[in-house]
Amino acid sequence: MSLSGIAIAIGVLVDAGIVVTENAFRFIEQRKVDPKDRPLVWRTVLASTRLVGRPIFFSMAIIILAFIPVFSLTGEEGKLFHPLAFTKTFAMAGATIIAVTLVPVLCTFLLRGKFHPEQANPVMRALHFIYRPVLRLALNHGCSRCC
Repeated sequence: MSLSGIAIAIGVLVDAGIVVTENAFRFIEQRKVDPKDRPLVWRTVLASTRLVGRPIFFSMAIIILAFIPVFSLTGEEGKLFHPLAFTKTFAMAGATIIAVTLVPVLCTFLLRGKFHPEQANPVMRALHFIYRPVLRLALNHGCSRCC
């Protein structure tokens, strides 16, 4: 049960690291940082991690807190789901710590080469072309009664 729960949760576990990496990439690309200037890359990655560190921590904490009711289960249900809840809780805590400590260090070493803006990629241009009208429609007609 624990292994199947972790297999399903892999996306959630790597999500924080992806957010840190994408933000570091965006900062380096937007600030036109030369990847050969390692001290400047380090400062840029540190600034980008500080920006997303707190939101990552709280989003992971909310996901972990969602498992509190599982710990109150007793009997067969408790025996069945407690290992999954413990495993996922420890894995999420570990993923959070790695996302704000190890991933920025790896970004400083592994983000190299020439950085191209998002609009330079034809696939991203096509996705933006599709996404923008859908987003505009959703924002204009989505929740006008309740807001």
